[in-house]
Amino acid sequence: MISETTKATWRELFPVTKNITYLNHAAVGPLSTRAFDAMRRHAVDQREFGATHWKDWYAEYELLRAAAGRLIGAAPDEIAILKNTSEGISFVAEGLEWERGDNVVTTDLEFPSNYTPWKNLERRGVECRVVESRNGAYEPSDVERLLDSRTRVVAVSSVAFHNGFAPDLEAIGEICDRRGILFCVDAIQSVGAIPIDVRRARISFLAADGHKWLCAPEGAAIFYVAHEHRQKLRVIEYGWTNIERRGKFLDASTDLLPDARRFEAGSLNTNGIYGLRAALDLVLEIGIETIAAEVIRIAGVLAEELEGAGLAIGSPRPIRSGIVGAIPRRTETLTLLKVHRHLEELGIICSPREGMLRFSPHFYNDDADVKRVTQAFARLE
Repeated sequence: MISETTKATWRELFPVTKNITYLNHAAVGPLSTRAFDAMRRHAVDQREFGATHWKDWYAEYELLRAAAGRLIGAAPDEIAILKNTSEGISFVAEGLEWERGDNVVTTDLEFPSNYTPWKNLERRGVECRVVESRNGAYEPSDVERLLDSRTRVVAVSSVAFHNGFAPDLEAIGEICDRRGILFCVDAIQSVGAIPIDVRRARISFLAADGHKWLCAPEGAAIFYVAHEHRQKLRVIEYGWTNIERRGKFLDASTDLLPDARRFEAGSLNTNGIYGLRAALDLVLEIGIETIAAEVIRIAGVLAEELEGAGLAIGSPRPIRSGIVGAIPRRTETLTLLKVHRHLEELGIICSPREGMLRFSPHFYNDDADVKRVTQAFARLE
């Protein structure tokens, strides 16, 4: 159990706690003081000195790769810095050499970022097979049933965006590895909140923005490409930063860099990188296991309290992520959007998703935050 002193220290890192009850990390997380201060330092530096300290900026990129690698169990040279999750998944979908008759397997729980890139391959004669969930969940065996000799990729989310279902990635990864199939994971709803180890789960490719559970700015994401699969991806964007220029700009070589930087085709979001690196360092400092335990605890308490307040819980039990989907019983007379607006007026921030109110607390949220939510629903009676 986290002590009150520790929780208070965590809450001081997130000034949002002084203004509202923020339970919307599955949408956009608030900046921590660490991320904000890092971005401000860089912004001031660029304001006062322009690009004079560009070497420091480049050093920050490498520190980010190292921190991201530590968090997900990857080597720094397997980490590319992109602008968002959609870009990384699209790089995989469009970068692989497909043949007509190949297929990719995904699920019916995917956010468009992890569905449209695969569905779009049908124009190239690639079948997109979809696992049908049951009660908002599925088993690794459901994935395996759709595999055959022409399956090239299995693509799933580490946590479902709307109901918080967390599949057994290690079991799915073992199936893919045994059958020689590439495993691609949209990890935006877990990185920063739930442990994920790319080696243990035999993940080939992983993409995750920093602006949700890492509480970093938008426009900066990590893209993991396992070194053994790097050459399988055709690079689809070329620029001045992902080639071996050898000190030249005119008549420069078009040879790609040997590591994951080959997927970074131009100037990066340096200010966002400063914020993302600071956010990653905070997660590593506290410990992802500690964070996950508190995220799941507070989400579980919230689910129980909401159920006690008369809402139906649309998330699979037991709760295994930070996302809780809840359905107010009175939606016949009071629409979901009206309930959502009522909560916002009371300073309680969540999101309407797929017929539910999606609550997504983080490790710094406390039991008092949960109580405010249940009290808000009591006012609707």
